[in-house]
Amino acid sequence: MIKLSYTQYPRFFRCKIENISELSVQTLQELEAFAAARSGQLDYSSESLVIPKRIEVQYLQELFNLKGMEVFVTEEEPQRFKISQDATINFGKFKGQKWADLDEDYLKWLSQNLNSQDRQIALNELSERKSSKVPPKHEETVMFGKHKGEKWEELPTPYLQWAAQNLNGPSQKIASDVLLRRK
Repeated sequence: MIKLSYTQYPRFFRCKIENISELSVQTLQELEAFAAARSGQLDYSSESLVIPKRIEVQYLQELFNLKGMEVFVTEEEPQRFKISQDATINFGKFKGQKWADLDEDYLKWLSQNLNSQDRQIALNELSERKSSKVPPKHEETVMFGKHKGEKWEELPTPYLQWAAQNLNGPSQKIASDVLLRRK
């Protein structure tokens, strides 16, 4: 019998295989095929099935039964990975940077392409930003005018106010976001 701990997240579910060391190679291959048929994978490093779908635990149990697999599924609450403002990312080209300082587009990419705790941290950071209504920090530099080459975050408030009122497009949005962050 396969023992699974099921956890539903906003965009995927994970089933921790509690007794993976007791399972036969054939059973593991069946689990791999089950996950692959649903665009998921059997992640041996975390000893989990990860499938990018929302599904009720009862329906999952029925799917296993239909496949003739003897499975016992228990449901777990998803962990919330609340991280401190000083927590840093530990991989990739932004290794060492604070999660809070990562660009929103990169966080979205992480949330769509990872199947790990880091994915959940990225999702939580995006959610936190959305709920706090504080615009992301802008590390970009100004590409024109007397402040060319300076970072938007370091510009004087009167200049930002002028830019927010008189410019169009991305520059206007950045100036407005920086002003909102300063409030």
